[in-house]
Formats: sequence, C-alpha cells, structure tokens
Amino acid sequence: MTRRTLTVGLICLVVTALAGAGCGGEENDENAPASPPASASAPFDRAFIDAMVPHHREAIAMAREAKKAGLSQPELVELADDIILTQQLEIDDMLQWREEWFGSRKLDPSSAASLGLDEDAMGMQHDAGAIAAADDVDGAFAAGMIPHHEGAIEMAELAEDEGEHAEIRELAEAIVEGQGKEIEVLRPHAGGQHGG
Repeated sequence: MTRRTLTVGLICLVVTALAGAGCGGEENDENAPASPPASASAPFDRAFIDAMVPHHREAIAMAREAKKAGLSQPELVELADDIILTQQLEIDDMLQWREEWFGSRKLDPSSAASLGLDEDAMGMQHDAGAIAAADDVDGAFAAGMIPHHEGAIEMAELAEDEGEHAEIRELAEAIVEGQGKEIEVLRPHAGGQHGG
C-alpha cells in the first residue's frame, strides 16, 4: 500500500512539473509572444536572432513583392531569388539555434533593443507594399533594399565582434560579405532614389 501511494504521488509530481514547464504543442510557434519576456540585457546571440529573423523576413517580403510587381532587370530578378532562398535558409538556422541555445523558437522583439540600434539603423523602415505602387519597380526595389542591407551589415558587424557562438559569428561574416556584394549590384539601379 505504501509503495503504491508513493508511486501515485511521484506520477502526480511529474505530471504537475511537466504542466508547469509549459510542455504544450505551441513551443515551435516562433510568432507567439516570448515567455518570459526578455529584458533589455538579453544575451547578445538571442538579441541578434530576435532582430535578424524579422529583418530577413522583411527582405524576403520585399523581394517577393518586387517580383510580383514586375521586377524586370535580370540581375535584380536573380538577386531577389537569391534573397528569398538564402535568407529563408538563414532564418531556419537561426530559429534552430535559438531553440538549442535558449530553449525556444519564439522571438522576443523587445530583446533586439540589446543590440543598441534603432529601427532606422537596422534598415527596418521600409514597406514591401510600397514597391508594388512604384512606377519604377526596379528602382524602388534597389532603393529600398540598399538601406535594408546596410542595416543588416551594421547588425552583423556587431555580431562579428560580440557573438558568443561560432555559428553566429560565421553567419555575420557571410551577411557582411554577401549583402555587401548585393549592394554593389543594386546601386546602379537605385538611380537618384538612394544617396548612399
């Protein structure tokens, strides 16, 4: 009788602990609010992921919108395709790392503040929908993507120095190199729409 009571008690404790740990099926929904919320002093790698994933998603949205709106220059179409493919792969990697290192794929937008950059510095002030409304889709795409890439490079340069994990530092190096080259492709198409 005592052994049975002890076993039942242990089972109840395990079930209670699992329920308290939030072992529900929503853990993989990276769009749900993070729990618990991060403070302004989030670990650098988590802050970088929480900032770069939405940044990459915005670039993908801009590239898709540009293609849908009639992006015509072959080198810009190729660049848009590359953004869609490459940045989605990088998103997948970052979400996997976030889960491995920090226990969740859920992004916390507030932790991005730990990078010390505002939205303008990160290149997050562009609207993918504005590309579709432009008379010159190629020019609008190029002019919007240049500062967006510059923001990614600024974040990545921080990560090259501050990143705790080798994977983050390697990704940051790839972003600096790859998006720097893409800016050179974009610049001639931006015309007077981007002064940089």
